[in-house]
Amino acid sequence: MKFKAFRDNFSLKLLSFFLAILIWLIVVNVSRPEITRTQTVNLDIESTDTFNAENKKWSVDRNTVTISYKVRTDQAATISADDFHAYIDLKDYSITGSVPVYVNVAASKENTVDDVTVRPTVIHVTLEDIQEKKFDLKVHQSGNPADGYAVSSIILSPETVYVTGPESQIGRISSVGISVDVNGLTGNKDATAKPVLYDANGNAITLNDVTLSTDSVHYSVTLHKKKSINLLPSVTGTPAAGYQYESTTVSPQSEILAGAPGIIDQMTVFELPTIDISDATDSVTETFQLKDYLPSGIELAEPNAEVIVTVRIEKIPETEEESTTTAESSAEIPHITEAETTLPETSVSEAPAETSEAVSGIREPGDQQTKSTDSEHSEASAAITG
Repeated sequence: MKFKAFRDNFSLKLLSFFLAILIWLIVVNVSRPEITRTQTVNLDIESTDTFNAENKKWSVDRNTVTISYKVRTDQAATISADDFHAYIDLKDYSITGSVPVYVNVAASKENTVDDVTVRPTVIHVTLEDIQEKKFDLKVHQSGNPADGYAVSSIILSPETVYVTGPESQIGRISSVGISVDVNGLTGNKDATAKPVLYDANGNAITLNDVTLSTDSVHYSVTLHKKKSINLLPSVTGTPAAGYQYESTTVSPQSEILAGAPGIIDQMTVFELPTIDISDATDSVTETFQLKDYLPSGIELAEPNAEVIVTVRIEKIPETEEESTTTAESSAEIPHITEAETTLPETSVSEAPAETSEAVSGIREPGDQQTKSTDSEHSEASAAITG
């Protein structure tokens, strides 16, 4: 029912719609009403060298502004952000840090736009002292050389760099270094790299307000060949009397060293410092930090190599011949007890009588009597001894 009513006089209704549009267009074109439009415009900075003499660096809190304007409806489409020039002049800097924003309209559009305003009307400018700081360049090595090779050294030229910029920016820099890729290297390498800024966490950072004293760093990588070398102990001196040298053990028995091919290829063993065992009565153990004894041109393939050398000293055991000789010497010496050294009373009392008689018989001279008396005296002494 409603649809039928809509179709009634449909052609008349359609004609009325188009007439309304036509009348609106005529009114708009004849009256040309104004409308408000906005544009986002980049902010230019003038007199940028104002603070150079004071050794200060400036920065602003924003880089764009919003411009509002009025324009006739029929000309609104002809206006763009390029028709406006927004800028500040650092010579207007005051102690508050606020600098006014100025806007210029392109000459070709001056009669097209009206009531031009800008937001914000002032820009805040911050001044900082410029700082120059020296950094020792660090090497950030990536990858590993080919099997059987080790990085001996990486030499940089220059070894230091100066970074200049606002204090707040310099304070964000913890170190400056270069990245060196040694993956798969089998020989020495010379190249250049760009220095990179790193924060306290070791992350690379980009700071637009700082400058470096150099944009390129030359580096030279020296490779050494690795080889397993046997460790040879050395002992001097003589143990104390009654002791003898038994053996020497080394832990580890070998170590992987690195050096220039012409040097390391000639090495077969490495002699450790001599251990003195003079007058030793017990085993001797020495610990060596191998890096402290390596010759020039030779280095450890792995850090902190510790070598322990143990020299065994033992007491000399008694031989079977020495034991037999000692036993025989003990058998030749009679063992006299207290009972055997006590004589009977009869023997002691009789002995003087017999001796007296013998002595009394030596009053008359004569060889026979003398010999007889000596014989009797000997017999008496033997009896006493027996």
